[in-house]
Amino acid sequence: MKKFVAMVLCLAMIMGIASCSTTTETTKKNRRDDSATEETKKRRDSETEDETEEQTTHDNATNIVYSGDQVKFSTTDRDGNPYNESVFGDYDLIMINFWEPWCGPCVGEIPDLQELYANYKDKGLLIIGVYSETSMESEVDDVLKGSNVDYLILRYTSEFDRFQSGYVPTTILVDKNGNVINSGESYQGVDESLIVGSRTYDQWEAIITRYIK
Repeated sequence: MKKFVAMVLCLAMIMGIASCSTTTETTKKNRRDDSATEETKKRRDSETEDETEEQTTHDNATNIVYSGDQVKFSTTDRDGNPYNESVFGDYDLIMINFWEPWCGPCVGEIPDLQELYANYKDKGLLIIGVYSETSMESEVDDVLKGSNVDYLILRYTSEFDRFQSGYVPTTILVDKNGNVINSGESYQGVDESLIVGSRTYDQWEAIITRYIK
Protein backbone atom coordinates (compact mmCIF):
# COMPACT_ATOMS: atom_id res chain seq x y z
CA MET A 1 0.00 0.00 0.00
CA LYS A 2 2.82 2.40 0.87
CA LYS A 3 4.43 1.76 -2.51
CA PHE A 4 1.12 2.37 -4.26
CA VAL A 5 0.56 5.66 -2.42
CA ALA A 6 4.12 6.74 -3.23
CA MET A 7 3.54 6.02 -6.92
CA VAL A 8 0.35 8.06 -6.87
CA LEU A 9 2.13 10.98 -5.21
CA CYS A 10 4.97 10.86 -7.71
CA LEU A 11 2.56 10.83 -10.62
CA ALA A 12 0.65 13.76 -9.15
CA MET A 13 3.81 15.81 -8.70
CA ILE A 14 4.92 15.05 -12.24
CA MET A 15 1.62 16.44 -13.47
CA GLY A 16 2.12 19.58 -11.41
CA ILE A 17 -0.66 18.77 -8.96
CA ALA A 18 0.28 17.63 -5.46
CA SER A 19 -2.28 15.56 -3.60
CA CYS A 20 -2.64 12.56 -1.28
CA SER A 21 -4.74 9.51 -2.00
CA THR A 22 -7.44 8.99 0.60
CA THR A 23 -7.23 5.20 0.22
CA THR A 24 -4.93 4.83 3.24
CA GLU A 25 -5.71 2.77 6.33
CA THR A 26 -6.18 6.00 8.28
CA THR A 27 -8.86 7.38 6.05
CA LYS A 28 -10.64 4.05 5.73
CA LYS A 29 -11.58 4.58 9.38
CA ASN A 30 -12.97 8.10 8.92
CA ARG A 31 -16.49 9.11 8.08
CA ARG A 32 -15.98 9.13 4.32
CA ASP A 33 -17.80 5.85 3.88
CA ASP A 34 -16.58 3.95 0.83
CA SER A 35 -20.02 2.64 0.00
CA ALA A 36 -21.45 6.16 0.01
CA THR A 37 -18.69 7.25 -2.36
CA GLU A 38 -19.41 4.31 -4.68
CA GLU A 39 -23.12 5.06 -4.55
CA THR A 40 -22.38 8.66 -5.52
CA LYS A 41 -20.26 7.48 -8.45
CA LYS A 42 -23.00 5.16 -9.64
CA ARG A 43 -25.55 7.96 -9.37
CA ARG A 44 -23.39 10.27 -11.47
CA ASP A 45 -22.62 7.56 -14.00
CA SER A 46 -26.29 6.70 -14.39
CA GLU A 47 -27.32 10.24 -15.32
CA THR A 48 -28.12 10.59 -19.00
CA GLU A 49 -26.47 13.19 -21.18
CA ASP A 50 -29.75 15.09 -21.43
CA GLU A 51 -30.15 15.17 -17.65
CA THR A 52 -26.60 16.46 -17.24
CA GLU A 53 -27.26 19.26 -19.73
CA GLU A 54 -30.38 20.23 -17.84
CA GLN A 55 -28.54 20.31 -14.51
CA THR A 56 -25.59 22.32 -15.80
CA THR A 57 -26.44 25.99 -16.06
CA HIS A 58 -24.59 28.99 -17.38
CA ASP A 59 -25.00 32.49 -16.00
CA ASN A 60 -24.48 34.72 -19.01
CA ALA A 61 -24.24 37.83 -16.86
CA THR A 62 -21.26 36.54 -14.86
CA ASN A 63 -19.93 33.90 -17.29
CA ILE A 64 -20.08 31.30 -14.50
CA VAL A 65 -20.84 27.67 -15.29
CA TYR A 66 -22.65 25.80 -12.51
CA SER A 67 -22.60 22.04 -11.97
CA GLY A 68 -26.26 21.88 -11.01
CA ASP A 69 -25.35 20.66 -7.50
CA GLN A 70 -25.83 22.52 -4.23
CA VAL A 71 -23.96 22.37 -0.94
CA LYS A 72 -26.10 21.81 2.14
CA PHE A 73 -24.64 20.66 5.44
CA SER A 74 -24.89 20.81 9.20
CA THR A 75 -21.72 20.50 11.26
CA THR A 76 -19.63 22.28 13.89
CA ASP A 77 -16.36 24.10 14.17
CA ARG A 78 -13.63 22.85 16.51
CA ASP A 79 -15.28 24.61 19.47
CA GLY A 80 -18.60 22.91 18.86
CA ASN A 81 -20.33 25.95 17.37
CA PRO A 82 -22.96 24.90 14.78
CA TYR A 83 -22.64 25.85 11.11
CA ASN A 84 -24.64 25.18 7.98
CA GLU A 85 -24.89 26.55 4.43
CA SER A 86 -26.38 29.84 5.70
CA VAL A 87 -22.78 30.96 6.33
CA PHE A 88 -22.42 31.43 2.56
CA GLY A 89 -24.89 34.31 2.37
CA ASP A 90 -22.50 37.16 3.20
CA TYR A 91 -19.92 36.22 0.56
CA ASP A 92 -19.68 36.20 -3.23
CA LEU A 93 -17.37 33.20 -3.53
CA ILE A 94 -16.76 30.35 -1.12
CA MET A 95 -13.83 27.93 -1.31
CA ILE A 96 -14.40 24.66 0.57
CA ASN A 97 -11.04 22.97 0.96
CA PHE A 98 -11.06 19.32 2.06
CA TRP A 99 -7.78 18.53 3.77
CA GLU A 100 -6.21 16.22 6.37
CA PRO A 101 -3.37 16.86 8.86
CA TRP A 102 -1.41 13.80 7.64
CA CYS A 103 -1.39 15.05 4.03
CA GLY A 104 1.78 16.96 3.13
CA PRO A 105 0.36 18.85 0.12
CA CYS A 106 -2.72 19.81 2.18
CA VAL A 107 -0.62 21.25 4.97
CA GLY A 108 1.81 22.83 2.53
CA GLU A 109 -0.81 24.97 0.83
CA ILE A 110 -2.51 26.23 4.02
CA PRO A 111 -0.23 29.30 4.38
CA ASP A 112 -1.11 30.27 0.79
CA LEU A 113 -4.82 29.81 1.51
CA GLN A 114 -4.47 31.97 4.62
CA GLU A 115 -2.75 34.70 2.62
CA LEU A 116 -5.42 34.46 -0.06
CA TYR A 117 -8.16 34.79 2.54
CA ALA A 118 -6.45 37.78 4.17
CA ASN A 119 -6.18 39.57 0.84
CA TYR A 120 -9.65 38.77 -0.53
CA LYS A 121 -12.03 38.37 2.43
CA ASP A 122 -13.03 42.02 2.15
CA LYS A 123 -13.75 41.45 -1.54
CA GLY A 124 -16.25 38.69 -0.88
CA LEU A 125 -14.13 35.53 -0.42
CA LEU A 126 -14.81 32.95 2.29
CA ILE A 127 -12.50 29.99 2.76
CA ILE A 128 -13.68 26.95 4.72
CA GLY A 129 -11.26 24.20 5.62
CA VAL A 130 -12.92 20.83 6.30
CA TYR A 131 -11.13 17.87 7.89
CA SER A 132 -12.34 14.48 9.14
CA GLU A 133 -9.47 13.22 11.29
CA THR A 134 -10.92 14.00 14.72
CA SER A 135 -8.46 11.49 16.21
CA MET A 136 -5.62 13.85 15.21
CA GLU A 137 -6.74 17.04 16.93
CA SER A 138 -3.29 17.80 18.33
CA GLU A 139 -1.82 17.57 14.82
CA VAL A 140 -4.58 19.84 13.53
CA ASP A 141 -3.73 22.29 16.33
CA ASP A 142 -0.09 22.33 15.29
CA VAL A 143 -0.91 22.88 11.62
CA LEU A 144 -3.36 25.71 12.23
CA LYS A 145 -1.26 27.51 14.81
CA GLY A 146 1.83 27.21 12.66
CA SER A 147 0.04 28.88 9.75
CA ASN A 148 -1.86 31.46 11.85
CA VAL A 149 -5.10 30.33 10.24
CA ASP A 150 -8.14 32.51 10.86
CA TYR A 151 -10.43 31.28 8.10
CA LEU A 152 -13.23 28.93 9.08
CA ILE A 153 -12.32 25.34 10.00
CA LEU A 154 -15.17 22.81 10.17
CA ARG A 155 -15.48 19.10 10.87
CA TYR A 156 -16.38 16.70 8.10
CA THR A 157 -19.92 15.37 7.76
CA SER A 158 -21.31 12.73 5.40
CA GLU A 159 -23.17 15.49 3.56
CA PHE A 160 -19.81 16.32 1.95
CA ASP A 161 -19.34 12.77 0.60
CA ARG A 162 -20.52 13.58 -2.90
CA PHE A 163 -17.85 16.26 -3.26
CA GLN A 164 -14.91 13.88 -2.80
CA SER A 165 -12.45 12.99 -5.56
CA GLY A 166 -10.52 10.23 -3.76
CA TYR A 167 -7.65 12.64 -3.10
CA VAL A 168 -6.89 15.42 -0.66
CA PRO A 169 -6.69 18.30 -0.91
CA THR A 170 -9.81 18.66 -3.02
CA THR A 171 -11.54 22.02 -3.25
CA ILE A 172 -14.92 23.15 -4.50
CA LEU A 173 -16.07 26.66 -5.35
CA VAL A 174 -19.55 27.76 -4.34
CA ASP A 175 -21.60 30.93 -4.74
CA LYS A 176 -23.56 32.64 -1.96
CA ASN A 177 -26.59 30.46 -2.68
CA GLY A 178 -24.62 27.24 -2.34
CA ASN A 179 -24.48 26.52 -6.07
CA VAL A 180 -21.36 24.57 -7.03
CA ILE A 181 -19.25 26.16 -9.76
CA ASN A 182 -17.52 24.22 -12.53
CA SER A 183 -14.04 25.75 -12.39
CA GLY A 184 -12.74 23.99 -15.51
CA GLU A 185 -9.80 22.67 -13.48
CA SER A 186 -10.07 19.11 -14.80
CA TYR A 187 -7.89 16.28 -13.48
CA GLN A 188 -7.78 12.78 -14.99
CA GLY A 189 -11.47 12.77 -15.83
CA VAL A 190 -12.61 14.02 -12.41
CA ASP A 191 -15.73 16.20 -12.37
CA GLU A 192 -14.76 19.82 -13.16
CA SER A 193 -16.55 20.98 -10.02
CA LEU A 194 -13.75 19.29 -8.02
CA ILE A 195 -10.36 21.01 -7.95
CA VAL A 196 -7.93 18.20 -7.16
CA GLY A 197 -4.54 18.84 -5.59
CA SER A 198 -2.78 21.75 -3.94
CA ARG A 199 -2.06 25.08 -5.59
CA THR A 200 0.32 27.98 -4.97
CA TYR A 201 -0.95 31.40 -3.97
CA ASP A 202 -0.61 32.71 -7.53
CA GLN A 203 -2.48 29.72 -8.94
CA TRP A 204 -5.34 30.11 -6.48
CA GLU A 205 -5.50 33.84 -7.12
CA ALA A 206 -5.77 33.21 -10.86
CA ILE A 207 -8.73 30.91 -10.21
CA ILE A 208 -10.72 33.03 -7.76
CA THR A 209 -10.29 36.27 -9.70
CA ARG A 210 -12.40 34.75 -12.47
CA TYR A 211 -15.30 35.24 -10.08
CA ILE A 212 -14.29 38.10 -7.78
CA LYS A 213 -11.88 41.02 -8.27
